[in-house]
Amino acid sequence: MLIELAKTSWNILAEFAPYLLIGFSIAGLLHYCIPPKLIINQLGKSSISSVFKAAILGIPLPLCSCSVIPVASSIRKIGASRGATISFLSSTPQTGVDSILATYGLFGGAFTVIKLFVALLCGLVSGILVDIFCKNNEASVPDLENHESHHAPTSNKSISASLRYFFVELPLDLYKPLLIGIFIAGLINNFLPGDFFTGTFSSGLVAFIGITLISLPLYVCAVESLPLAFAFLSAGISPGAVLVFLIVGPATNSATILATLKIIGKQATIIYIVTLVVIAWSAGFLTNLLLDIKMSDFKEHHAHLSIWNHISASLLLAYFLNAVLCKSVFFRKKNAMDEDCHLD
Repeated sequence: MLIELAKTSWNILAEFAPYLLIGFSIAGLLHYCIPPKLIINQLGKSSISSVFKAAILGIPLPLCSCSVIPVASSIRKIGASRGATISFLSSTPQTGVDSILATYGLFGGAFTVIKLFVALLCGLVSGILVDIFCKNNEASVPDLENHESHHAPTSNKSISASLRYFFVELPLDLYKPLLIGIFIAGLINNFLPGDFFTGTFSSGLVAFIGITLISLPLYVCAVESLPLAFAFLSAGISPGAVLVFLIVGPATNSATILATLKIIGKQATIIYIVTLVVIAWSAGFLTNLLLDIKMSDFKEHHAHLSIWNHISASLLLAYFLNAVLCKSVFFRKKNAMDEDCHLD
């Protein structure tokens, strides 16, 4: 039983490890090449174009629903509209270059395109609605030049800082929940029959309501949600319900909702959540009508795994282990320096 569980969990990891490695590499490159100042300057006006730019800029960034909060707070403080801020908050955690490639590896091109389109649509619609209905509560936009030095992050990034982000910060943010998610997915695939969720809960309104109630308070990032979504699909849940989970789960959680209330206010937060759920459900229904993904037999699905998949999984684990060891060495050096300072 334990051997089968370990094998199943490993196969899930091996399935999308190559795409994750490529995605992490691109994420590190983006972190070096795209200065935060550029993002902030593009979103500093209250207009539809700012809402659109916020959604487009947010899609490739590898930020989860919690790490996106300080970025959104920063662009809000220097004058971005509520609409642009909520557009960025909506589209960013749903996707990222790492999750886009991993989604393609697990679910195919058609499902990935739908997910990207829905992320863009969520950002646009929620941002435009917030700008329309929250104008009376909109704070005056401060002068960018006067506030830039106080709120905008520096645009210059050293190579060493970017390498630290790629080799330490990025994997440290993701490895624990990702591996836990893979383990839970292994449990679901190993112990639940392929037709467990068939019937009323597999698709339709009941499935969407259930998935939404699970997803709203749950903390799960775009990458980490994929093994769970894959397990749900393997257990009989419809592709549409899985899409709802992949949209609502990464974009919300209890901590994010509370932070959003503070950044953009109660009315805008309600518009954000309602818009997200409505678009997710609509996209879910359309996905069930247009797309047919069947993974009733998990073992057959993994029969095609190549040696490259297994090598990539090993490299990914080594990548995570390196980050943990680097963090441990850093703290040991820091503690040693602190002790030296106390002795002096």
